[in-house]
Amino acid sequence: MAKLLQTAAVVALAHVAVCLGAGSASAQQAPAEQPPAAQSPAAAPKSEAAQLSSIGIKGCNVPRDLARFDHPLARLSQAVVDDRIVHIIALGSSSTAGSGASTPQASYPARLDAELDRRFPGRDFQVANFGTGGSLARDMLERLHTHIINLKPALVIWQTGVNDAIQDVGIEEFRETIVRGVRDIKAAGIDVILVNQQFYPRSERVAGYTDYLRVMREVSEAERVPLFRRFAIMKHLVVSGQHTSEELLAPDNFHLNDLSYGCLADLMADAIDERIKAGRMTASKLPPPR
Repeated sequence: MAKLLQTAAVVALAHVAVCLGAGSASAQQAPAEQPPAAQSPAAAPKSEAAQLSSIGIKGCNVPRDLARFDHPLARLSQAVVDDRIVHIIALGSSSTAGSGASTPQASYPARLDAELDRRFPGRDFQVANFGTGGSLARDMLERLHTHIINLKPALVIWQTGVNDAIQDVGIEEFRETIVRGVRDIKAAGIDVILVNQQFYPRSERVAGYTDYLRVMREVSEAERVPLFRRFAIMKHLVVSGQHTSEELLAPDNFHLNDLSYGCLADLMADAIDERIKAGRMTASKLPPPR
């Protein structure tokens, strides 16, 4: 009997060992769980951008005149009063798409969305990202006519100029394209903000780069639309010693990164906020959302 029990125990232990071994082998052979697919800027949760926004931007101080708009945003201001959801479209090239950012929610449109939501409780700003890397102004004009204007946002933020300057499409062609786009946006009852080129170490050695900056400034003044002075802002951050160009740019030393996208979104929110307040439409005076 003792020998029989000893044999049974050995068999049982062997069975346990086999089971454990099988479980271990299964764990080793099972395919690794695939990470979830990356979300597009429109689909990614806002909480991540809100978290980035809430951190605050340090070392992004510029003279007030660099971060303010000289012309009103009447349609946007009215939309903030009338509507719970305020639609904004960010049109541009890779700087709008978010090249160089660590995640889609670190791009400037996503950060601006979160920052405006924070400043205007009870309103949901929805900043749609229509950025496409490598786009020229004429490509964006086509998108305006085929898609964007028909969506009837309260505001279009049009970032352009850098690819046109690098490829040197021609100053007058560039001017005509921007003027036509701005006028068509305004004719549709939509506000527009122009955003000029970025500052990067080689930018001022690009032939004609400053001419494209000048054209955007002249169009802004002639058409009485706000201009966000991205080039001057970024250059000031470097010249003032707050940051080096390496700190403000991605490893390619051309595209922006999380820090510079955050700076620009925060400063743009300041300028938009000021224009809404200039229209005596502060957050404290807003009616209940519909």
